[in-house]
Order: sequence, then structure tokens, then C-alpha cells
Amino acid sequence: MRDLFIRKDMAPTVSLLYSAVEENRLRLASIVSRMTHRELYDKGSQTKNSTAQLLQHIANVDIRWVWRIKENRVPDHIDDIYGPMTDESGRLPEPKNQPGLEELLTRHQHVVNELKSVCKTLTENDLHQTLSYEGDKATVRWGIWHMADHNRYHQAHIEALKKEWKQDIIKNAR
Repeated sequence: MRDLFIRKDMAPTVSLLYSAVEENRLRLASIVSRMTHRELYDKGSQTKNSTAQLLQHIANVDIRWVWRIKENRVPDHIDDIYGPMTDESGRLPEPKNQPGLEELLTRHQHVVNELKSVCKTLTENDLHQTLSYEGDKATVRWGIWHMADHNRYHQAHIEALKKEWKQDIIKNAR
């Protein structure tokens, strides 16, 4: 039976939200688990983002949410570690030095571990706290939900890239 795990070391709603993030992390890892390095960096026939760019982007967005929740601000050093959100053209940047799949997944696991640590300190009331988000405000509750939703959103892009990759292999084999 599928369900979201309610942890004893977190407030119930916090645990439910964290479990959604963790479930999507596991699903994402499963989706990309057998990708070759070439497939990981392939952008498809149109100018799309590669799976590697999407994995880096998910970790980048998520670490920013962790820091918003943690300190209600994103420190300057995040760009140094995770890179900018976009490149000079306004697109998702390429991962520096083309790290492999395991490295990209490890980076995201680190972010989810950071979220887990923060979630262990949150109370039900903390979920109502407002945070700055893109010139607007969002609650902590919405921020954690957004992490899970954003991950799932890009999983659809990755699935489309995988499908196109397989079709290209079949077409080129003929």
C-alpha cells in the first residue's frame, strides 16, 4: 500500500509535507537511475533543458527554500555553491564540469537532508510563518509543498526527454 510516512520526530503536518518531498526525491532517483552520461546531458531535438540541468535546478530551488525556511533569507554563498538560478540568457545553467548522475543525485539528497533537519525543528504553528518569495510572500507550509510539487513537475520533463531519447535510438538504429 502506498502512503506518506508520518514521522514521530516531526509535527504531524510538517511530517506529511516532508514525506511528500522525500517521496518525490525517491521517485526522481528511480526515473533517472539507468541514464547514461550522454543521455543525462542530451537536450532532445529541440533546444530543451537536459536532465542534468533539471536535476541541478531542482536542487538549486530546493536549497533556496530550505534557507528561506531556516533563516527567512537565502544567504549569498548559495550562488557560490549551487550556482545561479539562470545563466546570462535567462536559461537554466549547465552543471559545471558535467558531473555524473550519482553526483547530481547526491547534491539533491544533501538538500533533502538539510530540509529534514529543519523540519525536525518546526512546529505546527511555524507552518503559518510567512517568508519572502519572488517579491511576494508565502507560508512555510506552502514552501515545503512547493518543493514536492516543483520536483514532480520537472519529472514530467525528464520523462519526455527519456521518451525522445529512446525514439531517437530506435530511429538511428534503422
